[in-house]
Amino acid sequence: MRFIQKIIVLFLLMTCTTIFAQEKNNAPITKKKVTIEIPVDSVKVKKSLIKKIKDAFKFRANFRKGEEERIIAIINRLEKPTPSKDTTVNNTYITNNNVPISTIQKQIDSLFTDFTTSVDSTKISNIDINNLVNKLLPMVQKKIDFEKEDEKRQDKIKQIRDLLQHPYGIMTTVTINKIPVKKILRKVDRNTEVYGFHPYWMNKFYLNYNYKALHTLIYYGYELNGKTGGYKTLNDWNNAEIIPKAKKEGCKVLLCIFDKDKKSIDHFLKNSDAQSRLITDIKTLLEEKKADGVNIFFEDFGETNRANFTEFTKLFSKNLKYGKTPYQVTVTLPVINNNNYDIAEIEPFVDRFIIDFTKKNNYGPILPLKVSNYSLDVGIDGYLNKNIPPEKVIACLTYNGILWQYKSKKSDYKFYNTIVKEYLTNHTPVYDKNNGARIDIVKNKKDTLSQLWYDDVQTISDKYDFIRNKGIGGIGIWGLGSDDGRPEMWNALIDKTMYIKVQTTVLPPPQKPGRWASWKIKFEKEKEIYRILLNTPCKFSEKHTKIMVSDDIVIMTTKILFGILVIVVAYSLNQQKKLGDDWEKRKLFYGILTFLSLVLTALVALCLFLNPKFSAFGLSADGKCETSITTVLKILAVGFIIGLIAMKFLIFPLMKPKDIP
Repeated sequence: MRFIQKIIVLFLLMTCTTIFAQEKNNAPITKKKVTIEIPVDSVKVKKSLIKKIKDAFKFRANFRKGEEERIIAIINRLEKPTPSKDTTVNNTYITNNNVPISTIQKQIDSLFTDFTTSVDSTKISNIDINNLVNKLLPMVQKKIDFEKEDEKRQDKIKQIRDLLQHPYGIMTTVTINKIPVKKILRKVDRNTEVYGFHPYWMNKFYLNYNYKALHTLIYYGYELNGKTGGYKTLNDWNNAEIIPKAKKEGCKVLLCIFDKDKKSIDHFLKNSDAQSRLITDIKTLLEEKKADGVNIFFEDFGETNRANFTEFTKLFSKNLKYGKTPYQVTVTLPVINNNNYDIAEIEPFVDRFIIDFTKKNNYGPILPLKVSNYSLDVGIDGYLNKNIPPEKVIACLTYNGILWQYKSKKSDYKFYNTIVKEYLTNHTPVYDKNNGARIDIVKNKKDTLSQLWYDDVQTISDKYDFIRNKGIGGIGIWGLGSDDGRPEMWNALIDKTMYIKVQTTVLPPPQKPGRWASWKIKFEKEKEIYRILLNTPCKFSEKHTKIMVSDDIVIMTTKILFGILVIVVAYSLNQQKKLGDDWEKRKLFYGILTFLSLVLTALVALCLFLNPKFSAFGLSADGKCETSITTVLKILAVGFIIGLIAMKFLIFPLMKPKDIP
């Protein structure tokens, strides 16, 4: 009977739960309490039994609740953006195609807030939990994946920075059982060139440049006087400390010749004397600073001077590239040519063409990624279609942002570090996929609406990837220093333009020792030990004593040579007595006696040196360092030479001829 009661209660509870779930899914959720009416015949069931059955049905809900709490914990760890009262979002610029990581937290917060405010926590069903988890998990997973990728990127940047301290790389030898099997050389290499413009007004910002990330530094300093061909000002080129600093770090240095005045450029391109003076002055300036070349940056001269600019470029290049010191010649071009430049004619005389993507053109970002005629895509392809070799093309970007006013359409450039300090602390910009830039709508104190466009690490990295995929020669950065105090832009540049090159050299297997190899090895070791012992006895240790040949061998050799010397002396005296001057081998034996005497003298000194009881030189018994054997032999040699000189000039002159045998 008790079993039947349990079945009835179980069936009723399941029925009520199902009805509740259906009503919840088909009708708006209210705050009304849901009560479950239990039939009279089941009232007698104990409360404890009902509680157990209820807990059993709550098992899955509790499991999902655990999942919910885990998700909420992850959400709470995410940094929530602080909304600004002065921020107005223009929905026309918000796209669903590419949601940035920075807005994922905002979406998560809105989802969770809507869910918790509309549903009573005591009435959350499995379906509700499933819906919430299914919406949250992709966002959270995307955030987790991004963090993992960022960790890998930061680790790569750290390794590159460490290796940059070793210009020739770091060599590692891999051994197996103490036998070297291969050598691995790790060094930093570039996958593209990086040109950085240093405007003369950046003052001391150059102290914070990462020169190792640059291939070439361009000093924007020579302001041309079109009438004379000289300069209006050099902007401290002669005294700039950045030039030797960049050269020391391995950068090439170019001097930028610029002119923004259309009339001045027109006069210069039509005046051969002015051009000749410029060539002479530039060669002198480059030679004095040991610079590597120039960059010609004429911003506007019109189609009428197309042929004049071509002739000037040819003349200028020939004088700089084919002189005593060959210099590099680069030319900065606008995004749209407008038929001002005869690319086909000047291409053979120019080393690099730097496309200037840093000027404001249309309402919107400074550098759109695509779509616009001034975009990165259109600008690069426009010059590549003129048959410029891709390796000669450099795309020059900027870290600056631009602030457009809605009504007046006036614009104002903003440094990247200014944007971070003054705008990003109170605003949450969104990502415009078509333009490849960040955008935000802001108000000033006068309630004037403005549109802010800029590049951050994500957008600038995307543009670096885009440039590299185009296969052109490199990347240019205008206005180094606009990110001063913000290392993330340098990190993005290192990440996208440098990589760790690994060269592995497999070593040949060690050859098996030949018949005499072991003796040769022993001899080499013994020779090295005696070199230490004789030249630097203070470095001689107990370890050397254990592996060196016994001192008895030296003593034995000395005794043998002494015996040979005695025999040779006795034989020589006997032959001299018998044959006198008729002994033909007298000189030979005298030479042998002299050689044996010298060797025996050295061996006697060596025996004394190895004897710890003899403390005049060598190692004493108490381990005290004494004079080396080399010094002793030098003293003996000097004494021997002095003796010979004394015999020749002092003793022999005093001897009478009759005393000479």
